[in-house]
Amino acid sequence: MSYIHTLTDEQYNNLYVTSDTHFNHNKDFVYAKRGYSNPIDMNDDMINIINQTVGTNGILLHLGDFCLNTTIEEYKSFISRLQIKELWMIYGNHNNPHEKEYSNVSAYQIGMTTVFNLGSYRLIRYKGKRFVCFHFPILTWEHESNGSMHLHGHEHGNLNTSSPEHTEKKILDCGWDIFKKPLHITEVEVIMSKKG
Repeated sequence: MSYIHTLTDEQYNNLYVTSDTHFNHNKDFVYAKRGYSNPIDMNDDMINIINQTVGTNGILLHLGDFCLNTTIEEYKSFISRLQIKELWMIYGNHNNPHEKEYSNVSAYQIGMTTVFNLGSYRLIRYKGKRFVCFHFPILTWEHESNGSMHLHGHEHGNLNTSSPEHTEKKILDCGWDIFKKPLHITEVEVIMSKKG
């Protein structure tokens, strides 16, 4: 499988990005920091926000750490509650049970959502634009000198160089803890237009 994906117009127009949702993470430093009293309320609210933001024709590019402390049945339940067309999954450092159960398949269907396994790294292209997608922030990336944009997660807003306000490089932490929702790819581009 190639690590390069060229978007169609339809994919570009319906593409949203997030990371580090941490569904089911039962530590208060995750759910309490987000304003919830327990992980169940957090799970329910994130699913509602994703469904309202991405929509039934939408594609969600998830840059890793979709869930933790989750059985395969719970994982399938989360996916089945998503009312979106496609979920593109990049591996993070917490991959249960997506990587454990589905690492040998490129795509699978749960409910109305087709889940695509993108592996650990993906270069996404659209009409001269390049998005380097990896769970972890990297110091330099492919085509950086030509304006490519690095989208990552993992840091939960704790890395200054990839904050939306930092303007030195075209790198962005797309994590849930920063934006509280998925970003449309054009929203990412607006932020990146002020960087590097």
